[in-house]
Amino acid sequence: MARFPEDHFGNDVEILEKNVSGRKVKVEWDWGNFENTEGFPVDDNLINWAIGQEQALKECFLCLDEWVHKLKWLEKNEWYEGWSKADEKKPSARSVISPGPYLLLLGDPGTGKSLIGRALAEKLTQVYKENGTKLFDALCWKNLALPSQPRISIHKAGEGKKTLHVEQLKEYKRKFTTKIGIKALQSFLLVMGLVLISLGFYFIIQAWLNWNLNADYLGATLQQYYHGNFADYLIERFVGLVPLTFIPGGSLIFFSIMIWWFSRLMGGGGLKGIGGAQQSDVPKLIVDNSSGHAPFVDATGHRSAQLFGSIAWDPYQTGGLGTPEHQRVSAGDVHVASLGILYIDEIKNLDPDEAVTLLTVLEDGQLPVTLRGRLQGGDTAAMAVSTEPVPAITFLVGAGNFDSIGQVHPALMDRIYGYGKVVRMNNDMPNTLENRRKYVQFITQEIKRFNFTPFSREACVEILEEGRRRSNKKDALTTRFRPLISIIKTAATLAMNEGCETVESRHVREAIEQHCKTIQRQILEHDMNERGKLLEITPDGATIGQIHGLAVAKDPYSGEMTGNVLNVKAHMVKKSEMLRNYPLKGYYKVTGVAKGQSFISDSIAKVRSVVLQRYGVDIAQDYLTHIDFSQSYGVDGPSAGVTMTLLLCSLIEGKPVRQDVAVTGEINLGTGNSIQITAVGGVYEKIKAAEAWGFRKVVIPQRNYEHSIDVKDYRIQVVPAATLDDYLRECLVEKPMLKIPSQAYKRRISK
Repeated sequence: MARFPEDHFGNDVEILEKNVSGRKVKVEWDWGNFENTEGFPVDDNLINWAIGQEQALKECFLCLDEWVHKLKWLEKNEWYEGWSKADEKKPSARSVISPGPYLLLLGDPGTGKSLIGRALAEKLTQVYKENGTKLFDALCWKNLALPSQPRISIHKAGEGKKTLHVEQLKEYKRKFTTKIGIKALQSFLLVMGLVLISLGFYFIIQAWLNWNLNADYLGATLQQYYHGNFADYLIERFVGLVPLTFIPGGSLIFFSIMIWWFSRLMGGGGLKGIGGAQQSDVPKLIVDNSSGHAPFVDATGHRSAQLFGSIAWDPYQTGGLGTPEHQRVSAGDVHVASLGILYIDEIKNLDPDEAVTLLTVLEDGQLPVTLRGRLQGGDTAAMAVSTEPVPAITFLVGAGNFDSIGQVHPALMDRIYGYGKVVRMNNDMPNTLENRRKYVQFITQEIKRFNFTPFSREACVEILEEGRRRSNKKDALTTRFRPLISIIKTAATLAMNEGCETVESRHVREAIEQHCKTIQRQILEHDMNERGKLLEITPDGATIGQIHGLAVAKDPYSGEMTGNVLNVKAHMVKKSEMLRNYPLKGYYKVTGVAKGQSFISDSIAKVRSVVLQRYGVDIAQDYLTHIDFSQSYGVDGPSAGVTMTLLLCSLIEGKPVRQDVAVTGEINLGTGNSIQITAVGGVYEKIKAAEAWGFRKVVIPQRNYEHSIDVKDYRIQVVPAATLDDYLRECLVEKPMLKIPSQAYKRRISK
């Protein structure tokens, strides 16, 4: 028998599967008796992490099937043959590669758009292995005939590095041979120079020895012939030796030193350029798919040079002046993501030029790399460099909020509609047993991702209930999971700080109520708290001419809301009962409301018509009517309608309004004898505000109650009401009092 309630997760035993390193592992999980999430199987496959987006995943898989079919057709027609060799002419793109498919995921932040993009890349890897689809590396080669147009070749994944290694070995051998040859020539010249100079000195020494021997020389002794002057003899001998020994020997040594100097300057025979720039014929590996995984490139926020590739030009960035053109080529995201996923979040932020270039990529499936970017290039030679077309067969997955619909470049949006799909992400999912169990899966996934302690069953229920509240529906759960991740992390940290082995429900509640509020909510709550210190609100007793309405304060940028209690007062006097000395026209004024706003203006007009319909009096012609939203300014929205109507009904019928009851709802013109009150927004925040002020009861439209209210979320009584009569029964004290005190008013006027 289950020890826990069955209403959240059921009590059956389910066989769960998870993928671990490509193997499927089955785990039995007892939903009725699990105490915490320890041991819950977490799948390694990211596609199973996307929760509550079944329709979006279905559309994604359709595009994925189309993508695989397209690649099969391309491989069948050997599209890569034109790129297999660098010196071959590249094929015309439009005749080989067809456009599409593309995906545009639109939805609120936190609904899993980027997760789906990454999951598709994982799925592609699996599909490629099953179908034998080949990934490719890309190499950029030096163009000997026209260096400003580097050549491109593609190779099977992993072959690019091998080809690069072979070319590097060739380059190394060439450099080694060159270096050895230069060293040998340098040594030969140095040795020959030293030998010749040595011979010169040898002949000089021989001259000295001959002088001392004073041998016969031209019919006389040597010293007699030169009259005993050794200098004359030495000069004559030296002049004869210099052209034969010292001059050629010195020249050879000089050339040897020059070769040594230039070899150091040029990198020891490596033929380096100025400032260390390497002159090399070795290709550059610009796309590397040796990992075997389908590429996934998150290009969110990337500019033109990063998206589409560029040519480096600044000598301080390229390694020195003289770096060959092909070594300065950098592939863009569209090239790196070829045969994989190119993910661009907030796609509406693409510049028009970038959107048009992206169109070219999507249509052609290829794009040359050239100098890009407004801040690059100037008047440099890099502007003239452009490679051959580089394959860019990308599966585009764009993402954005719903406002992206009108902000994406029209031509790009047209291509997505024509060749792809636009998918709406769900903000919520049905509150079913299956989806409640998926919440446990979501919690466990985040525990594994951040290495936290397990969550107890009760803590999982707290997260589940918060997901229900955030959906703003009674029978739904939010799929905006990112804010819930913050709650999970904070609750786990609180538990670890206390040394708890599991995260308890109190940790989750503390995280929700104290630590995980957005800055907009913090500011709103602070402002409401400070304003509340000045408000004259006493939820007690019964009073004619005063009622408490509920409203919300909303941040215009984030949409965050917090509740607000309004003290509304009214005064009515029949025009016919006024003193004749004061002939006045009837009027109907409402103060404290936003000026020029259609919502509140419509509500004010409808209140007049509803009172006329119910009581047969015109509060603007028969009465002097003034409604004041006390201590308020700029009140707007349709939910003030029922508040004003109830207040006027109280004055007309002479029945006091219960001050411990707060109300909200939109008033509408009636049909027959019924005046309907329709649903309004921000009901959860309004009820919480009334609860905080100490009200005993809140009356809300019945539609709101049926759609989003779970009474266990509140400590205050929440009463549904469908018509104005329902509201009057809940708010007015039945004991009649004097109707509008016109005689007392006359006496005050006369005094």
